[in-house]
Amino acid sequence: MLELSLCCDNRDTINALLTGEVEPRGIDLTTLVEYPPRRHRRFFRHGEFDVCEVSLASYLSAMEEPEAYPFTAIPVYPNKRFRHSFVYTHVDSGIDGPADLAGKKMGVQSWQTTANVWARGILGDQYDLDLADVTWYRRKDDDVPISIPDRFDIRPIGGDAVEETTDMREMLFSGELDAATDPAYSLFNAVLESDEVELLFDDPIAEEKAYFEETGIHPPMHLIAIRDEVLEANPWVAVSLYDAFREARDRCLERNENPHEHTSLTWAHLHLKDQRETLGPDVWEWGLTEKTRRELDTFIRYAQDQGLITRRYEPEELFAETVLDV
Repeated sequence: MLELSLCCDNRDTINALLTGEVEPRGIDLTTLVEYPPRRHRRFFRHGEFDVCEVSLASYLSAMEEPEAYPFTAIPVYPNKRFRHSFVYTHVDSGIDGPADLAGKKMGVQSWQTTANVWARGILGDQYDLDLADVTWYRRKDDDVPISIPDRFDIRPIGGDAVEETTDMREMLFSGELDAATDPAYSLFNAVLESDEVELLFDDPIAEEKAYFEETGIHPPMHLIAIRDEVLEANPWVAVSLYDAFREARDRCLERNENPHEHTSLTWAHLHLKDQRETLGPDVWEWGLTEKTRRELDTFIRYAQDQGLITRRYEPEELFAETVLDV
């Protein structure tokens, strides 16, 4: 048995791997759960794990320097989320819709955060916002260093450009920032309880449904990456892990057929019905299919437009060759 380490989130689509209910063939897997920003930092900067759930955006940026970032992904997307409900505005900002973000100050976690790349791309694509018309404040540096085009005005929170506070949340709630987009649920919950900050969209679920109906995209956030050293010595590992992740996902979806047996959400069965009617049966489709290719193509375009990568990659280039046809 090949001993490998995996670092990931404790999410339902891969939970069966964490519990040992699913075991990849030929692999003795040691698993570790770590909060995404810290996990990504440990993998991209220090290569601490053999296998890691990683940011799609940072992975794309890392492809520009393969010698510095020697790992390759498999087409497993354990985290997919729409982003409309994670854009916030201060009530005194004068922002009534996405177009009003032009000329405003907007906070982001980092320029390279996948959720923020999706949010900016959607605001540009669907609502005609010119991203160069926004002054961007980022809370932290990117995990993979990149050269962001000069047309974007990006300033550090905590640097000379900040007037009073050094925390993005404080800046948003005080009105120093007009808006922000951030994937943290703690910020989302704080906004729901606030009188100073509100969601950009009055009905984000309706916006997200309309976006899916128009584009067919359920945005992938993360991939699973494997160190090249492991793959070069054991080429079979990519398929073994891919099969195991898919089995874990399938068991999750099977459990969801009876959601009240494992969740405290009162209307879980109705949410599941609504999701199926809106998103269809392949919402958690993995691999490289017509649907996932469309999602990846769109994100790759956003990544190039926003300066994360210097060229448009084909989706096949992102993954180990052995899993492209499974």
